Order: sequence, then structure tokens, then C-alpha cells
Amino acid sequence: MAKKDPFIDIRPYYDEELPYVVNRMLQSPGFINSLTNFMPDVPLNIMVKRIRKISTLDELQKKVYSPIIQTLEERSIDELTFGGYENLEKSKAYLYVANHRDIVMDSAILQEYRMLNNESTCLSGIGDNLLMSQIFTDIAKTGNMFTITRTGNARQMVTKSKLVSEYIHTNITKNHQSVWIAQRNGRTKDGCDKTQPSVLKMFCMSRRNKELFKHIKELNIVPITISYEFEPCDQMKARELILTEKNKKYEKLPDEDYRSITTGIFAYKSRVHLQFGHPINEDIDESLHFSSENEKIQYLCSLIDKQMYKHYRLWPNNYIAYDLLNNSTVFQSKYNELAKRDFNQHIRKQANIDDVSYFKMKQRLLSIYANPVRIAIENNLENITVQS
Repeated sequence: MAKKDPFIDIRPYYDEELPYVVNRMLQSPGFINSLTNFMPDVPLNIMVKRIRKISTLDELQKKVYSPIIQTLEERSIDELTFGGYENLEKSKAYLYVANHRDIVMDSAILQEYRMLNNESTCLSGIGDNLLMSQIFTDIAKTGNMFTITRTGNARQMVTKSKLVSEYIHTNITKNHQSVWIAQRNGRTKDGCDKTQPSVLKMFCMSRRNKELFKHIKELNIVPITISYEFEPCDQMKARELILTEKNKKYEKLPDEDYRSITTGIFAYKSRVHLQFGHPINEDIDESLHFSSENEKIQYLCSLIDKQMYKHYRLWPNNYIAYDLLNNSTVFQSKYNELAKRDFNQHIRKQANIDDVSYFKMKQRLLSIYANPVRIAIENNLENITVQS
């Protein structure tokens, strides 16, 4: 009797499952529309025939998903740059812990970069709340995504989190496959990228009796920092923050996750930079004394955050927002009047919504863009520079 796959409920599809899944995907009007929209140079009937002949997930990702991501990048990004990847060992598997600004594009940009470098995509975590229909699930699971459970009672959440922890550890240490995961549950809303201790605790749920630092070192954690000149979904983020403060709890609209996905994908981003850090293994000081494992977790979070803050690329918009919010001219040498005018116009447009005051929206939007500058100042970092 064949041994049951312990990860069947969360893992991506396997190659042998692809024919059945592809047949189902090609019956989805939404998927067909995506093909015609993002790959207009190829007649639909020819594209469908090509897809039916695809026999591996890697081939599907490179022949279908890669051109779609390239089209999305071309339509919403003026300049896309990368740094630090050359310092990583290509033969090693890493756990990429990334700041999270956009639901889809954060990981999609990384995956496309790997494909352009003739590498396979890495495994990528996605919350089950985003798998809103069968076609979303099929696209995710053929795109090398594994599921992270966001809902359930306390016992269910512990069980599911331990399964994800086992899955991540197994793939990095035994299958030698890199993994991307966000540093927090949900996107950064306020512009402050901070690693949630619960994410690190989840990584450690599979360690059994192993010493915590030893287990963490096996994962080869590398922080990844993505910086957007125009923050994806900035209007939606500002509104959510304001309403959360007012009502103490934020209730999503029925289609809000879908709107966040589409807005993040299609909205203009101007310039985007993705920076790979170095393994935090190099920074862990095991001679330090910690009074509890919680302190160790906080220490590890601080090592990740330090690289995030150092590698966040500050754009003119960030400096403009800081000066406007603080009624100062501290960073006026970092931008010109044209950039200031364009940014002001963007903020005025985004601040104008029906259910929140214009003033509150404007202040919150400015703080989202200004906070990375504030963090850099507070940490005395050298990234207080501008990209000309």
C-alpha cells in the first residue's frame, strides 16, 4: 500500500496531475481571457494547443506564466532592477523571507527573475483566503505555490502551521528547493516592514528537540527586500488603517481580496527594485545570553529587519512625503519640483474617497511613503540616498 503524501493538502500540483488540471483551467473563461489579454501575439487556438502539449509544471511556468508576468511588468513598471543575487550560492536552497507590499507581484517578480536566469521557480507561500475559486487554486498550485491556512480554531491552526513548517524544512534540507515566504501575515500596510515573531515560531515548529539556532541555520534564511516607487494599493491600505483605528476591527468587503490582487497587478508602480540580502546565519551570535526562546525569536526577527531596513530603496516619493508630513525641507535636495508636483497629484487623487475624510486619507497616505525614511533615520542607516 502506497504511503499517503503528508503534504497533499498544501503542496503544489505534481507533473502527473497536470493534464487533468490544464483541461479544467482551459474551461475557465477568466483564464482564457488572461491568455488573450497578456499574450495577444499568439492566436488563442494555437496557444491552447501548445498548452495541452505541456507535460511539466516547469514548462508551463516558463512558456505561459513567464510571458504573462513579463507583460504585467512592462505595463506597470518603468524600470525593474535587482541586486545581491550574485552573492548567493546557486547550489544552495534558501528560505527567502520577504517584505510584503503586494499580494501577487512581490513573489511573481522574484519568480520571473529566476526563470530569466534559467532557474526553476522556488516554492512560494500563499494564504488560503486568496484561493477564492478553483481557477485561482489551479493557477497557484501550477505556479509552485503551497497553501498557508489563515482560518480555523486554535487547534487547527497549530496543526496546519506545523505541517507548513515540516513542508518548508523538508524542501530546503532534503529536496534542496528554495522557498519564498512573507515576513508577516498579510501585506505591510503602513510602510514599516517588520518581521512577525509568529512567522519565525512557525519555522521552528518542525525542529522537534533540536536547538533553536541550529534548526534555523538549516533553513538558510535570506531576507529579500522589494521597493516600489508607487506603493501598490496605497489607497486601499490607507483606508483600511483608518477604519481599523475607528472601529477597532476591519471587516473586508466580499470582493476586497480580489480587488487588492487586480489593483496591485495593474496599477502603475514606476520603478521597482528587489534586493537579495545575505544569509542571517552569518549574523547569528550564539555567545549572546537569552533568558527565553521568545527572546531568541525576537533576536532573529531583528536580524531580518536590519537587512530589510538597510536594503529598502528610498525613492523621491519617500523623501517628498517625509518633508510634507513634517512640514520640513530636510530632504529637498533629494527631489525636484516636477517629482513633487506629480507625487502631490497622486496623493490628492488617492485621498479622495467616499467613506473617509480627505484630510485623514492624505495624512495616512503620506505616512505610508514617509515611514521608510523615518525608519532609516532612526536606525542611522546609509540608505538615505536618492535614485536619480
